[in-house]
Amino acid sequence: MAEVRTAFRPNEAPMVSSALAAPMDAITRHHYKNLAEGNEVRNEDGTVSTVFTRQVEIDGIPTLVPSVWDGEIIEDEKEVVRKAKEAMRSGIKWPQIMPTHGGSAAIQEAHSKLRVFDKKIHKNMKDISAKEARNILDKSN
Repeated sequence: MAEVRTAFRPNEAPMVSSALAAPMDAITRHHYKNLAEGNEVRNEDGTVSTVFTRQVEIDGIPTLVPSVWDGEIIEDEKEVVRKAKEAMRSGIKWPQIMPTHGGSAAIQEAHSKLRVFDKKIHKNMKDISAKEARNILDKSN
């Protein structure tokens, strides 16, 4: 599966020009995969959740991961990390930003850069049909 480089230094956060750009980042791919497979969450207010991203640290590296799995939003952070690590073992590369040096300031800077990336990719996430989502995934491979 084609992925963007997913370990970034804070000054080089990835920029995704459109949801259709290939290669597709893992969060955007998760969005389309959930739509294609009917695993999105239809919220009471009429909105749809496909990723509900969270920032966690995996092996000390700030990492952007989805908390929507199998049609539900996982609230427990340990379970979210467990599912994200399980996906990583299968080859998924969640967006990560390597701190430039040790210390909490560098980690906070990395988390800030992940927030910028997260906001950017969410601009292209739309509620589309399962067929449209499958077509986008097929074109990105």
